[in-house]
Amino acid sequence: MNTSTQQIENSKNFESELRFIDKLNSLDKFEVDILESDGAKGCLSKLPETFKLEINARLIEDDENNIDLSFIIDDIIYETKKLGSSSSSTELKADKSVNFQTEIELKSFHSKEFSKEGLFKAFFAVDLKEIKTFHTEFETVTHQRQGIEYFYDCLRINLNGKHYDVTQLKSEAKGFYIFECLEKQRYDDFSDACFSIQQAIGFINKLMVGGEKFVFNDAGGFYYSNYIRPTIKGMYSPVTTNPYSYLDIDREIADEFYNKLTRISLENLSSLVHKIYNEPEFSVAILVILEATSIRSLLIIPSSFAVIIEQLSKYLSIEEIGLEKPITDSILKDKITKELHKVIDDNSETLSNKIITKLKRRLNEINKPINKEHLTNNEKLTRPFEQLGINLTLHDITIIEHRNDLLHGNILLKIDDSQDEEKTNLYMAYVSAKLFTLISKLILKSIGYSGYVYNQAKYLEKHMSIETDQEYFEKI
Repeated sequence: MNTSTQQIENSKNFESELRFIDKLNSLDKFEVDILESDGAKGCLSKLPETFKLEINARLIEDDENNIDLSFIIDDIIYETKKLGSSSSSTELKADKSVNFQTEIELKSFHSKEFSKEGLFKAFFAVDLKEIKTFHTEFETVTHQRQGIEYFYDCLRINLNGKHYDVTQLKSEAKGFYIFECLEKQRYDDFSDACFSIQQAIGFINKLMVGGEKFVFNDAGGFYYSNYIRPTIKGMYSPVTTNPYSYLDIDREIADEFYNKLTRISLENLSSLVHKIYNEPEFSVAILVILEATSIRSLLIIPSSFAVIIEQLSKYLSIEEIGLEKPITDSILKDKITKELHKVIDDNSETLSNKIITKLKRRLNEINKPINKEHLTNNEKLTRPFEQLGINLTLHDITIIEHRNDLLHGNILLKIDDSQDEEKTNLYMAYVSAKLFTLISKLILKSIGYSGYVYNQAKYLEKHMSIETDQEYFEKI
């Protein structure tokens, strides 16, 4: 088992930000002054995942359906553009006066003094049940808060020479993932870095936080948004250090792997974030994995994973030139050829002479040089595994070759029409889990990870007529 925690000086204080978030979340028809309308008042209310602003005036919208608004809360001016849905109403009263009312869903707003450069903290609210220790999957750093040292709840990422901490905590009835930049930078760069880190952590622990984002800077400014991506909960996690957390693994097997399993180091995590941030192919692959598995659809997951396998194979492959013989040792080549001839001879009673001749003719070309510039589609899919030093079994290759079935319309992976629905669903679940395991090996090996990957498909073997000698945890 690799390093669990780096013990460092890392003092943190989130109390003022958490109090402000609590105050915003408790707003219910809170009266505010609207600066753009003479004497107009408004009411600001917190709704699930958004804010609603009600104004006793009719607002004229521009061609882009956006208007600039400013309102005051506790003597601080906040600015917004109407980005969400809106409605207007007109009420004619008995005294012939007219009452106008406009309701606006606020997708974002920020304090007027919110600086676009500085130190930032971004708070993402999550369910309390989603706040779990990081150290099952990740190496962590310590942090100190309110006189207590925490060992397993903070990650430190290095991206393009700048450092970011991600801390998870529980605050009363809510949980939070908190992203901080430790060096000053532009807000847009911080936001982009956060999104890459969200994807990287989500790939490893199945939870990509999103939705409402409460951002604070070191100058006292505040920014709120809720319109990017919701929180996504995936199905698969590629690594764990707790084999007992999988109920399908027998106790004896879990005992065997206990204290052997490995974490994602902070260096590995930083490398993954770097790839996601700088290389769109990685970002797309991670997002497709999380989004496809979040909806738990066996009609979508296998096909999506087949696309990812192909995309990553193209991206990670290193182009090679020239010819290569599969077997470089001529004595070994002759030995293998002789043994394969014997296999054919031993089964000759069931084969015609014509077939035997064709098979033996092919055996004589078993060591025909491979042109590295003209590989078959299946050879192209497996090449990055070979180049990264990831061993593939014949069974692995068979699963990878399902890419042809999935991309050519056989979405259910049916062998024949007599296959019943239960067997079809079970096999699709198996292929999905196996493809994720293979994708995980590609991604993790490409970021320098050396350790164990959880074989997501192993537990399904006992429910099917499939037997392999692969383990629940496979080392790369």
